[in-house]
This record gives sequence, structure tokens and C-alpha cells, in this order.
Amino acid sequence: SKYWVKAGAFFASRDLSLSANGTVFADTGVDNAEIDFDSTTGLDDTSDLFIAEFGWHFGKKWDVALQHFRSSRSAQKELSESFEWEDVVYEAGAAIRAHSYLKITRLFFSRRFWDKGPHDLRLGAGLHLIDTGASVSGEATLEDDTTEFQANVVSASFPFPDIGAWYRYSIDDRWLFHTRVDWLSASTSDFGGGIWNASAGIDFALNKNIGIGLAYQFFQIDGTVKENTWRGELRTRYEGFTLSLDGFW
Repeated sequence: SKYWVKAGAFFASRDLSLSANGTVFADTGVDNAEIDFDSTTGLDDTSDLFIAEFGWHFGKKWDVALQHFRSSRSAQKELSESFEWEDVVYEAGAAIRAHSYLKITRLFFSRRFWDKGPHDLRLGAGLHLIDTGASVSGEATLEDDTTEFQANVVSASFPFPDIGAWYRYSIDDRWLFHTRVDWLSASTSDFGGGIWNASAGIDFALNKNIGIGLAYQFFQIDGTVKENTWRGELRTRYEGFTLSLDGFW
């Protein structure tokens, strides 16, 4: 097939830890402390994400794939411990509302280096466009010990390159096993750290143009955000099964 498209759901568990502009836990005074954002603010650590992919085989040995997934969650909670976020303190017992989101768009070019019978190995390089952010709102204590409603948001959007490999094994005319891994650790003007993106799965062709797919997906970002709207640490991981409806022609 020259083209393929996948659309489905990513049933992921998530860990999110971050700090923002000198975040501290108010009861300990630890500067730049990373917050387990999910548990501290009451966000669910499971998430159903939309995921989609479009691919094109061109030339004799080249492929390009465009993948996108997104996650957005909100929660309300009465705090069990105090913490400082963006230079204001949210005291234990305060009612807050939290929100976080992540959007990933990934463009990856690969070249076939080994194609023998049912085996297909490809190596390549790509680019992730990462758009992420978090917010906390509620009654906060200011530096003069007065309280008022505060809504504080951090966000960042930046590109980040990677390198990777694909491997496919055609079991027969209907079944296809596939796995891939992308990785890079680098420092740019917007972000310094590492990124991992890996998956393994199996596709089944219902007919010559439509199929279904099941895969296990892992995605991780770990590093320091250096944008004007957010200076702090970002550590997030998504992993779980994806179920997709596939088209190819």
C-alpha cells in the first residue's frame, strides 16, 4: 500500500511531575520542588486520548509518517497539603481547580535499509512539536498574608528532534507485527532533556483497504522548559494500549 491512516483511542496511564518559576512546597520550604501534579491537584492518572496517524510510502525506499495525539484533563480538589505555585501559596484546605493538557504532533522520515521476505527494517529522523501546559486556580495566600482568588497558568510550545527505527514483520497477507522506537537527548533554546516514543503492536486486515490495530504505546518527556511563559521542570509519561481503525490503499 502506498498510503495508510490510523485513528483510534489511547488508553493511557499518566505520571506528571513539574515545577514552575521557583515552585516550593510551603510546609517544607524546598525550592524548585517538583510537584506530583496529578496527586497534588486531584487529576486522574488515567486518560483516554485521541490518536491519529497518516503515512505515505514514496520512492522505492522512503516513508513519511505524521502522528498526533492529545490529552486534556481538569479536576477540583480540597488541598491536603500547602504548596507554592507561580509565587503564590495555596494553603491546605483551600478549594482549587486544576487543568493540564498535552498535544504532540510528530513528523518522521524513514528509509528502508533491510527488506527481505516478510522482514522490513527502517531507520530515520523526525521532529516532535510539543504543546503543553498546566494551571491552578483558587483562594491563594499572597506575600502580605492576604488572600484572594488567583489563576496561574504555565504553558510551552516547542519543537524537538529525534532519531528512530521501525521494524515490520508480515506474518501473512492479513497479519502484520510492527515495532518502533524514537529517542533523543539534547538541549535547545526552548527545552533541554530527553524524549522517548516507543510502540509494539499487531494489525489485522479485514479486507484490502480496512483493518484494525492493537498496540502498546509508551511516550516520555523529561527535562527543563526554558520559555518565557514557563521556566521549570517537566516530567511526564504516558503508556498503555491503543486501539485503532486502519485504512490503506
